[in-house]
Amino acid sequence: MYEQCKKYMNQNVEIRCHDGSIHRGRITKVDHHHVYIKPMNEFNPNSINNGPGLFFWGPWYGDWGYGIALGSIAFILALGLIW
Repeated sequence: MYEQCKKYMNQNVEIRCHDGSIHRGRITKVDHHHVYIKPMNEFNPNSINNGPGLFFWGPWYGDWGYGIALGSIAFILALGLIW
């Protein structure tokens, strides 16, 4: 999954996790444990944010966005092909 996430660096993606959660955003960083995405609504105000919704309030997620564990990712799709 690390190599696949690196391939989509700086692109808009949809990430589906094994638990059924869906995250849409731009991949800003990838390490060997997490992929970091900025939610769609930070760079496209008309999009819907399906981010984690647990304890991330407000539009600011830091320079890299929020992290998703690589082991939890079931599927990744480049949204540039769709949007």
